[in-house]
This record gives sequence, C-alpha cells and structure tokens, in this order.
Amino acid sequence: MDITGCSLAELVGDPLIGLVMKSDGVERSELERLFQRVARERLRAKGLGNHRRPRLPTTETVRCSHC
Repeated sequence: MDITGCSLAELVGDPLIGLVMKSDGVERSELERLFQRVARERLRAKGLGNHRRPRLPTTETVRCSHC
C-alpha cells in the first residue's frame, strides 16, 4: 500500500496501523485530540478560527487512489 496519497483519517482507520499504534501504546482518542488541536491552531493562525471544535471526518471525503 502506498500511503503517500492517504489522508490522516484513512491511516488512523487502517486496521494494520491500528495494531501498530496499539503495540506502541498510542491511543487513537489521544491522536484524534492532537489532530483537532493542530487543526484549531492552523485555523487560528490563518485568522479563520472560530469557537467550535473541528471534528475529524466521520466519512471519507476523498478516496485514496492507492488504498
């Protein structure tokens, strides 16, 4: 699988990557919170920040052509 074209949501949702994260002691919920915080900070830096917390997509918006 060529992961260069995959989104972070796709990678985090991949079962094999999930197993690696689990074996490394990475909790998916903590990683998702990190993504949300980074997204907020990036929006704030662009002057687009609002008071709502951005959410990770629950459905795939762009299909990875390599996955």
